Amino acid sequence: MDNPFLKRATEFLRDEEAFLAIVSPEPVNAFLARPGGTGELYDRLVLMRGTPGSGKTTLARLFEYPTLSVLLGNSNFSAHQALVAALDEAGAITEGIPAVLGYRLPLETDYRDFWEFPYPDSLKLGLMMALIQARAILGWTRNLSRAGIDLETVSVLPRPDAQAAIQAVGGTKAAGLIERARSVESSLYRIVGSLVAPDYSKLDSTSTDSYRPFDVIESISVKLPAAFGYKTVNLKPLIILDDAHTLHPDQFRQLRHWLVRRELRVARWVLSRLDVLYPHEALAAVTESRGSGPELPGITASRDTTEIMLQSGVEDRKRQRTLFRRMAKDMANRYLRQMPLFAAKNLVTFSDFLSTEPEQISQSRQKRLEENVDSVQRQLQITDSRRSSLVREVDSYHPGDRQSPEDIRYAMLRVLMYRYAKRTPQRTLFDPTEDPDPAKAMVVDASVYDAAQLHLFHQFGRPYYYGIDDLCDASSENAEQFLRLAAVLVDTAAAQLVRSKGAFIDASTQTESLRDRALEIQDAWNFPQHLLVRRLCSFIAERCLAVSLEGNAPLGAGANSYGIPQDEFQAVAKNHSELATVLQFGVAYNAFTLVPRYECKGKEWCLIELGGVVILKYGLTLRRGGFLEGSALELATMAKDPSQ
Repeated sequence: MDNPFLKRATEFLRDEEAFLAIVSPEPVNAFLARPGGTGELYDRLVLMRGTPGSGKTTLARLFEYPTLSVLLGNSNFSAHQALVAALDEAGAITEGIPAVLGYRLPLETDYRDFWEFPYPDSLKLGLMMALIQARAILGWTRNLSRAGIDLETVSVLPRPDAQAAIQAVGGTKAAGLIERARSVESSLYRIVGSLVAPDYSKLDSTSTDSYRPFDVIESISVKLPAAFGYKTVNLKPLIILDDAHTLHPDQFRQLRHWLVRRELRVARWVLSRLDVLYPHEALAAVTESRGSGPELPGITASRDTTEIMLQSGVEDRKRQRTLFRRMAKDMANRYLRQMPLFAAKNLVTFSDFLSTEPEQISQSRQKRLEENVDSVQRQLQITDSRRSSLVREVDSYHPGDRQSPEDIRYAMLRVLMYRYAKRTPQRTLFDPTEDPDPAKAMVVDASVYDAAQLHLFHQFGRPYYYGIDDLCDASSENAEQFLRLAAVLVDTAAAQLVRSKGAFIDASTQTESLRDRALEIQDAWNFPQHLLVRRLCSFIAERCLAVSLEGNAPLGAGANSYGIPQDEFQAVAKNHSELATVLQFGVAYNAFTLVPRYECKGKEWCLIELGGVVILKYGLTLRRGGFLEGSALELATMAKDPSQ
């Protein structure tokens, strides 16, 4: 059976209706509703960044004109109403008709080649921008034609001060615009496709003549088809430059400088990963507040650009995790409805067949646990009366208004024993009955309960990762990673249905399947610097695991992050350039996340928080906040290539 969870929607769904059936409105609500409502998405340069699979291309396709047209043509479908409302709030739809004419232009091919030519930078940029603008014109008109609009009714409304440039771009009618754009594209493609760059003096005048339709166009007038009552409307042209990280860093900076000009009326988005930036820029992009200062001479970021990060950053991370859970659950349910095996049995809610109740450890393991607790009591010289008081504390804690399972209670008791021994003066061999009170009251809370769960998982194999929320949190707020992790559970549920066993998946199977899939994902890493990123992740994870499994559980649920003082992090790019590069690619490919200005113990820290697949592989907690204190120098030492 074909499993859509293993495929990326924007790659295999060519039909807009099939694409819309699986698209969740939550990313639009989370990332684009506010800037869209204020107009920031359309009146300035928008820089949208995220890890691979964070949803950049999906959002881009959603704003393309044929997608909006099909969506509005089927807006009465209950499944589409939430998406229509989200796009309306984001300014892409107004009064039931499209408001923008979007076209997504991938930059994966051709454009980087311009930077290899032996021409002045200004000429190389001019050639690239001419090709982008020509293909934008062709893309906009092609999208209108796909949506059933007669191109004879299409015309450009130029800026009032751009009358002199109208003829240079082919006039105001669609036919002239298309003819001129095709000639420019053909001329430029001959240059970029040549084995040897032609001499500057031999370049075709069509390639070098002034061609700047973005400087001319104010809006595009179209006559809508019958489905929209043959209305004539003015659409806001939107060019979405996807995969901009494939450009050379200097090329990217000049492209950004050109697109940020306030005189442009064309809406322009640039979608990229962090690869294209220099290390210091990449680290600043994920740790500084949006629009915190000038980026280029004469340009104020807050006025001239809107930055959107499709991953955790400086903003409220708890809110971001909540938003991602909602989006992932909606997305999973939409994907599930595309699978006949589940739809036929009305299994359309993914979370319904993921158990949230772990089975307790076996009787033989329970006996070993009890013997271990008795051994710890003797080792730490804890009296029976003191143990009884600790047992009462454990029994008084009721997570979710119910008593903790027996194995959890024993593990909690063991944690309390270690904490008691650490907080009391050392007993003497001559008075083993001494029973001093601890320096601080022994408090049983969620941290003790969480520590007990983690200890039982590593020492007795008790399931630890189960339920839809754990699946979402292990995805590091990355849509593609969520789908890849969820796919293995969907396959398991499908196999059980075929064998007439029911789709319900127990906690043990979930834990084992998710950890196996996480190992596969990490083993498949092949991005730049992946070996050093893996080395850094292993160093942090192994140290976190050692501290997490200490008997007294000093960090409660445990650690999954490494913290360095914020002032040391600020100087990482300058003092430890190799570490900065490793951090850049680790963040860019979802291996870990940077959490700046984290306040703890009266100091500010920058946390390197491990990604979900690393956490799953090493068996660490998914709860945030626990970290190991370290230094930039120690981290830089581990980030060095051992072969050098």
